[in-house]
Amino acid sequence: MLLLKRSVSKKLIKMEEDKENEIEERQEESKEKREKEEKIIREKPKHHDFHVKPASKDNQLLETVRGNPWIISTIVMGVVVLVLLFSNFGGITGNVSKNTAGETILNFAKSQVGDDVSLVGVELVDDLYEVTVLYNGNEIPLYLTKDGKNLVQGVIPVSQLTSSSGSNQAEEIPKTDKPKVDLYVMSFCPYGNRGENTMVPVYNLLKDKIDFNVHYIVNVNEGAVSSLHGQPEVDENEREVCVLEDYGLGAWWKFVIYVNNNCGSDGSCWKAAASQSGVDDAKLTKCVQEKGLNLMKESETASNNAGASGSPTLIINGVQSSAVYQYGDTNAYKDAICSAFNTAPSECSTQLESVADSGATGSC
Repeated sequence: MLLLKRSVSKKLIKMEEDKENEIEERQEESKEKREKEEKIIREKPKHHDFHVKPASKDNQLLETVRGNPWIISTIVMGVVVLVLLFSNFGGITGNVSKNTAGETILNFAKSQVGDDVSLVGVELVDDLYEVTVLYNGNEIPLYLTKDGKNLVQGVIPVSQLTSSSGSNQAEEIPKTDKPKVDLYVMSFCPYGNRGENTMVPVYNLLKDKIDFNVHYIVNVNEGAVSSLHGQPEVDENEREVCVLEDYGLGAWWKFVIYVNNNCGSDGSCWKAAASQSGVDDAKLTKCVQEKGLNLMKESETASNNAGASGSPTLIINGVQSSAVYQYGDTNAYKDAICSAFNTAPSECSTQLESVADSGATGSC
């Protein structure tokens, strides 16, 4: 019996030793496997354009943009990346305006890549906002869903892939003795500036034969004015509307065209524009301080009532005209307005010289 017990005890000890050896072998194999994986990761070539640090989906997009500012503008067929930005955008609900879409994307981009990014323009492409930003000298289109919740990269609307068999139908503009012409703009929208430069010869030709009005597309919330291209545009909007208020259309046109052609996108030479336009800069500053907010509220109301959300928007006798997008073609502008007369004046037969213009059709 004693020998049997000893035999069983030896077997149990041997089994325990074998089990411990097996566990040690598995641990050693697992350790070797981890070391191999870590070695592969360490030795794996890293492309200098990408960060090794893991990132969430929304940060990966902007990390890629930092090194490759051109990559978003390269459209890869069949690949659509949806990035949920709801938390970043502060819980926006419903459809957002062009202004809000542009400001949202710009603020988000700045929070990711710094202040060296600016807004070029915003267009509604089917059911998406195409928000174009300028970064490192490259224009980068970003697509935002209309509710402001999703950023979409690399989208080609089907309408752009197929040739359109139809043509734009001429707008049915009602006729009046003195057509009412309303132009809606943003002071630093490049498309709006091109529209103004194209319109000024037409205004100088027709002048008081038409009822010409200009309005600025802005948002006013609890006394704070916002505009698509940031605070510099708000300041310039207020200066321009004050010139209009205190000096009339003649001075306004001179002031605006000077700013368009000479001041860039910050309005830094506005005092020179004032001097060239016969505007007292001290009086202008006082107007901005005392009347700027109320004048912006009036512009906001006018734009909202007209449904004008893009710069430029041209409305003739209450009907929106697509002629405004024929930048540089002064006669297209003139013909659209002259078609709204009951009896067109003799000036409408004048052929105007085209304005030098280059660039694609679009709006902010």
